[in-house]
Amino acid sequence: MYLEDLPAAARAIRQGLTTSRALVEASLRAFDEREPVLHAFTWLDRDRALRLADAADAATKRGAEIGLLHGIPIGVKDIFDTAGIPTENGSALFAGRVPDRSAAVVTSLERAGAIVIGKTVTSELAFYHPGPTTNPHDPTRTPGGSSMGSAAAVAAGIVPAAVGSQTNGSTIRPAAFCGVVGVKPTYGRLPRDGVMAFAPTLDQVGGFASTVEGAAWLCAAMAAEPLERWWGGPAAEAPRFAAVRTRDWERASEPMRERFQQAVDALAAAGRPIEWPVLPGGLDDAVPTLVTIMRYEGARSLRPYVKERSEAVSEVARAFFAEGERVADGDHERALMEREQLVAAFTEWAARYDAVLTLPAIGEAPGLETTGDPIFCTRWTLVGAPAVSIPIGRGPSGLPLGLQLVGAPGDDKRLLSAAAWAERVGGGR
Repeated sequence: MYLEDLPAAARAIRQGLTTSRALVEASLRAFDEREPVLHAFTWLDRDRALRLADAADAATKRGAEIGLLHGIPIGVKDIFDTAGIPTENGSALFAGRVPDRSAAVVTSLERAGAIVIGKTVTSELAFYHPGPTTNPHDPTRTPGGSSMGSAAAVAAGIVPAAVGSQTNGSTIRPAAFCGVVGVKPTYGRLPRDGVMAFAPTLDQVGGFASTVEGAAWLCAAMAAEPLERWWGGPAAEAPRFAAVRTRDWERASEPMRERFQQAVDALAAAGRPIEWPVLPGGLDDAVPTLVTIMRYEGARSLRPYVKERSEAVSEVARAFFAEGERVADGDHERALMEREQLVAAFTEWAARYDAVLTLPAIGEAPGLETTGDPIFCTRWTLVGAPAVSIPIGRGPSGLPLGLQLVGAPGDDKRLLSAAAWAERVGGGR
């Protein structure tokens, strides 16, 4: 039970209803049961996890001051440095790499009492080439990318929360595919020190939990901030929602489009009428802007490693980085200027709403040969907007479908409250 609810687990430890060792042992049992097919982890050390759990329980017994996630096992995506623990970025280029220092968010999580039970699989270099992880609901389908292992580990009940990241759609999309809550806070709200850089203008830290509240607790711990800066409970009154269909609407499957409309209708019936405003000028046409930035910065961040050992990198990655090298400095500068204008326009436009409802993915998870299309996340990632995906049911193949809620940059707490209200009204894992 506690592995499926992060806040409940944390409260249970504080109240003496369970122990950290009991949670870690349950996590290890779930790992043994699911991992042979799931392949969500690149590293896991049982003895270390149990030793840290016992230390957490000893601290609880002696009445020591404890953190928000005291004694809770979590997973961490394998692009986040972890001191003394392999961090290989999903690539043979970094095989055997063991950093001396942990990423800032990992340090904050450990100071909050969390136990890093394992490192989770990422797609190659946190890009498009899939890793070995399968979808917990159907092993012939992808869990999404590139935070595939983190989303799958939470969905499979191995850990109550896990750390991910997003440069295009790598938190929101896998959350939708796996039927969990994924959250990507405002750009820069969570530190990226010690995280593999792909496209620094776009790289954003995120995370997964089974509920919106759990995601808020995880974000507070990663930010090393008081919980009240992220979580005030579900909105007390019906939120003001907008709904948008971007120009890529027809690329979504018919069941996804139908389920989205049903969710919008259900939220309107339970609350207030939902507006369908036109997006601020230029945003609907801005996908090429993100692509330009991602190609240019990705090539300069990682192409040097690829050149040294090109045979160790997939063809899709080699081709992408080669394209990035051909992007001129001036094109990148113009893309950055356009992004700044879009951020300002979107922030002013979105501030009128508690959340903007939109699609998180094209539909149900596709096969293992891909991690899925990030197109329905691209615009919101470009402007650094906070975003949340909540489960809203299943598609014709019995796989999860999600609803994405997007907020104005800086309005993370407001967005999470609106998402929790929507979760209570019509969501469900």
